[in-house]
Amino acid sequence: MTGAAVTSISLALLAGCTTTAAAPGTTPATSGSAPSGQIRVLAVEGPETDSLAGESAAFTTKSGITVKVDKVARDVWGQRKVAELAQDAGTYDVVFLGGGDDAEWMLTHAHARDLTPYLGKDVVDKVANHELFTTQAGAFVGAPQYYNFPVTLYRADLFSDPKEQAAFKAKYGRDLAAPTTFDELVDIATFFNRPDKGLYGTCLGGVDWSIFLDNTYFTYGQDANYGDLSTGELTLNTPQQVKSLEYIKKLTSLSAPGWESLSFFDCDNQMKAGSIAIYQNWLYAWRTLGADMGDRLAMAPPAGVKTHLGSMLATIPEKAPNPDAAGAFIAWMLSDEFQLAEATQTGNLPVLTSQQESADFAAALPELPMLKSVAGRLTYNHTTWAGELSSGVSEAIAKVNSGKMTAAEAAAWLQNEKFAGRKAIE
Repeated sequence: MTGAAVTSISLALLAGCTTTAAAPGTTPATSGSAPSGQIRVLAVEGPETDSLAGESAAFTTKSGITVKVDKVARDVWGQRKVAELAQDAGTYDVVFLGGGDDAEWMLTHAHARDLTPYLGKDVVDKVANHELFTTQAGAFVGAPQYYNFPVTLYRADLFSDPKEQAAFKAKYGRDLAAPTTFDELVDIATFFNRPDKGLYGTCLGGVDWSIFLDNTYFTYGQDANYGDLSTGELTLNTPQQVKSLEYIKKLTSLSAPGWESLSFFDCDNQMKAGSIAIYQNWLYAWRTLGADMGDRLAMAPPAGVKTHLGSMLATIPEKAPNPDAAGAFIAWMLSDEFQLAEATQTGNLPVLTSQQESADFAAALPELPMLKSVAGRLTYNHTTWAGELSSGVSEAIAKVNSGKMTAAEAAAWLQNEKFAGRKAIE
């Protein structure tokens, strides 16, 4: 998940670049001898990176390969990953990309190696959704470290209250349950919105990064996107985009005062304090809040058709100093040993289908059945300049929420004025 980390200047450097990975079936990229030496890994700060860096000592013990993980801030990460994969800097052996926002330009532009010779086709075939990270030429260029995605978090104590259940059914004609559509989500948030009692229906963050991700919830949930991969055109004024802006405006009105300065981390605090009934957030919040809220908190799959793919994708730059050692590192990253440790520490879904069916992983991850049900619904931003796009989408949301434009007018403004003449794939 890159958010707005990749600047438009950085992404502009990608224009004209081509993916140099060889297609499977060509001569393996490995040297044939056991990999050795040391590797340098570029990653962004976060709990998953902490897990990877901490567990890498076990990889070093087994392989003899020294691992240096550079955990950098998102703005620094945005600059360095472009330098490695578009400008052939040759500093890093492994570069992690944001699956939700970087995947399309990884496939289209990055100077990245095919990982199949390092991992083996049998492992690649077991990577859930591996086709999402495979070029048209058949090169598997990005290995997901884990799967993270938005989920619905709600107050189990409210939803199980017989009085609330009866009142909801009398008003809406259906049982009070976790929503499967956004219209149902709006109904639930409306029902529980009781400002006079200090309870609000939901929580939407207002800061730029947070609110752009809110937009992806609704856009992907309607099986829509920001670009059309078959034509390369932007799709910012579709009926689904208009509806996304309408959903955000409605749910914002059901959020607590001060939402303009809040992020989804603040929404976590509101849920823990008991001041909101239901909201969408990333999977990490289940572990973060569950320790404090216990059985007052419940989790369900996100509403809608598809949802935002959250993961870090491991790539090997074409100019990586030690690609064989990098390949061995990524192979270890996908192993049961690391994936089980990471799942236990973070609560994220493991990436191999064999792991998702494993009893050992199920024991470590009680919510595994629910998480598996979401794995096939993941998608990512179908543009190559998601960072710049996020700023424009946030501006459109502000126009709608302030009443300066209708949702239809704001969507048309995005397509025909703000990004006039631009292509989804640049």
